[in-house]
Amino acid sequence: MRPLHHQPCLLLVGEGNFSFSASLCEARNCEAHIVATCYESEATATRQAVAKSNIQYLRDRGAKVLFCVDCTKLKEHFLPADRKFDCIYFNFPHCGRKAGVKKNRELLARFFFSCAEVLAEKGEVHVALCRGQGGTPADQPVREWHNSWQVVAMAAEAGFILSDIHPFNIGDACRYKCTGYRGFLDTNSEHPIRTINEKLTDELGKSFPVQKVSASLSLMFQDRHSSPSTLDATWMVPAAKCNPEAKSVVNKAAADTEAFAFPSGFPSWDDTDQGGNLISWERDWIFGHYCLRPSLLVSLHRTVQDRELPLGTFLVLSGLAFRKCKLSAHALPIFHESVFICVVNKGTEEACSQLLAENLTSTLCALLQPSGFKLDCTVDEPKTQLNTFANPELQLLKSKYFFSVTPDTSDPDPNKLCVGTVSTTPWQPTSIDREIVYASLNLDLLAMHVCEIFDWRMLWTSDERFLNQFAGGHLGPFKSFSLYPVSYVHDVSFWVSKPEEFNETQLHAIARCVSSESVVSIQLLDSFQHPGTGQTSLCYRITYQSCDKALSRQQVATMQVNLRKEIQRCLHVTLR
Repeated sequence: MRPLHHQPCLLLVGEGNFSFSASLCEARNCEAHIVATCYESEATATRQAVAKSNIQYLRDRGAKVLFCVDCTKLKEHFLPADRKFDCIYFNFPHCGRKAGVKKNRELLARFFFSCAEVLAEKGEVHVALCRGQGGTPADQPVREWHNSWQVVAMAAEAGFILSDIHPFNIGDACRYKCTGYRGFLDTNSEHPIRTINEKLTDELGKSFPVQKVSASLSLMFQDRHSSPSTLDATWMVPAAKCNPEAKSVVNKAAADTEAFAFPSGFPSWDDTDQGGNLISWERDWIFGHYCLRPSLLVSLHRTVQDRELPLGTFLVLSGLAFRKCKLSAHALPIFHESVFICVVNKGTEEACSQLLAENLTSTLCALLQPSGFKLDCTVDEPKTQLNTFANPELQLLKSKYFFSVTPDTSDPDPNKLCVGTVSTTPWQPTSIDREIVYASLNLDLLAMHVCEIFDWRMLWTSDERFLNQFAGGHLGPFKSFSLYPVSYVHDVSFWVSKPEEFNETQLHAIARCVSSESVVSIQLLDSFQHPGTGQTSLCYRITYQSCDKALSRQQVATMQVNLRKEIQRCLHVTLR
């Protein structure tokens, strides 16, 4: 029998930076015995921001902190006498990276079985999921059963029933900081994107006062320049589905509305079976006129006006931006943008923008010099420039200086890649005698050229052999660890009734989604019109190739089957 005044024993699994454990410990005020566990080693876990301080906080208050604990094998980590936990917590479980719905269901099932072996007789299991994942009628939005994690069914396999559902309120856990997305720009990151961003900011700080801001800017913006009839699903950029890090950003943001300002009722994204239902999700939301932000600049005026920024001081903002684009080596559907913003008196904006352009030119040339790439800073947009910042919302902002990199210096008339701009815009309302000077830089494209990375997908790899080459802020040339990756070619043909309405960019988006960014090329091989039906036949060649992982023939065959299904379902074509 338990003593009359039993001290509850709480087990937390899958902790990242131990912030939830610390919050729970603080809320309980030593009224419970807390065991906080992490799947990673102590050396790995303590690299995360605030992890060390949270671990020390827990230990100082008598909590036990354990590492390398597998939540699906809890019995192996505790002696028989210790297997009597009153409550087990698992916040936002996920297999990680490119795991789909099926694997995450399996994780839940194995976790519940494991809990049954270490839970007290009247114990409880608390699982926090993003909206829609659970597959219950209480989920909003309600997701199709086969596309959910089926949490009730997974728990039932181990003998558990669902007894309560309530929102995960981050306000009740003041120390909690989600670690689902460890961004390239995080303080502890050694990613070359962060290193380049820090160097740009440091050099700017030598000429101007600088304020770094961790702003909670919305990932969404309301498109005022397109009607529902002209919008297409690919404007909701599929890169966040293809890139697990970006997908995690949106999932966590939807679960934690304090982290990002989403429109009311905004649904979460989730891994699906080869991405099928994500396309439907996009189409449902496209008619709300909300799109993933194409740039941090869509919040330019609001960001400046919400802060008392001293005249002549540069505000530094960095974060993810998204854009619709076809498959290309240098057209990035998702990238990290760095924006430098300064408010000046009207009449001084020309001098300020020139000084800013000179400062950035000097820094960028120094960064690019070892790689041999040439940087041009021009007043007029180069005619051969490939625009990497194309989006309708930003056409109202007129650039004064263009930073362009020439990828192939041997070409006498090469295409140039726009990696950034310097611009000015009037303060709103215009009755106030001030101007805003700002620069926008595509950090991913810069990292590719500074570090000689010739496939943008490599920036998102989870392989430690990538980051190891940039430890300590090193920006030397990248040496690929996957030599001569095999490629596979498949063709797909289909009939379209109205070829003028066929959206080829959406075809590229579907291919990205279904293949998890394993398609490197889509080429139109042939088209002809049937003399009898008037329908047009299109034949495309799809080339599959991974930059960092082994890709088997069977995997590609499965991707191709799923691609055919999604093309038919989403584009309303007739397969041949």
